Formats: sequence, structure tokens, C-alpha cells
Amino acid sequence: MSCVRLIAADKELPLRDQKEFREQTSTVNGETFTIGFECGFSVAPHTYYRDAADGLGLEMKPFQYELDFQVCQTDLDRLLAYLRENFVPGETVELWSLWVGSGAGRVRRYRGKLSEFDLDTLGMLYELQREPDITGEFDDLFCQVCVTVEI
Repeated sequence: MSCVRLIAADKELPLRDQKEFREQTSTVNGETFTIGFECGFSVAPHTYYRDAADGLGLEMKPFQYELDFQVCQTDLDRLLAYLRENFVPGETVELWSLWVGSGAGRVRRYRGKLSEFDLDTLGMLYELQREPDITGEFDDLFCQVCVTVEI
């Protein structure tokens, strides 16, 4: 199973790439090594696992984009600014965390106002939420998560 995060709206949205390259240095058994990785906030065309996400048959807003972020204050601020720039008061936007592949569970839906959106809310899109599989086919099912934000 793989996870894809989406932003879904009733209108086209601009793409955004605020990723940066970061390095982290660690020492293991006296040996120091540096790892480079890309992190940050981005809104990109929905191509990663598009067919698998569509195959879930979930009712979503029609314009869907891949959403990438870290659960940190910087990316939260970037996401909130993006939402304020591209939506007007009264509009809603959906933020999805989808598990694609076999054994996906039901949708857990949350709703709130942009003014209430905080790091805990953002973190809900990274949490692995499970439910028991009453059919016994899988050990657990991974829940799909939708956070609807009212601007």
C-alpha cells in the first residue's frame, strides 16, 4: 500500500513548489555521514497513483492536485497562505490522505474553519489511522482521511 495526499477544489488551482534541499548529519558507531533530502510544501499535478486513487471510487471535488508538506510550522504557514491566496471566504477545500492498494478502509471525514487549522490538524493527514477488518481478509484496514476546510 502507498499513501498519496491531495488537495481537491471546485476550481483549478495554481501549482506551487516551495521545496528546499536540506542536509542532516548523523554519527553511527563513530562514523559521521550526511544525508540530503528534499522537503517543504508543494502543490503538483495529480499523477502519482492517479488511477489507483480514482479506483477507490470516493466522491471528491473535481480539481485534484498532489499535496506535499512536512508537519512543521513552516509548511503549515505556507499551506495556510496558499489557501488564503486562492480561496475566498465561504469556499471549501478538501485535503485528503489516501491509502491506495488493497485493503483500504472507510473515509474518516473532519471539517473545520481555516482559522482553526493548526499543526494537529495538519498532522491528521500524516497519521496512520486503522480499523479492524471484520471480513478477516486483512489484519487491519487503513482509513482514508478527508479534512474539509472552510475558508
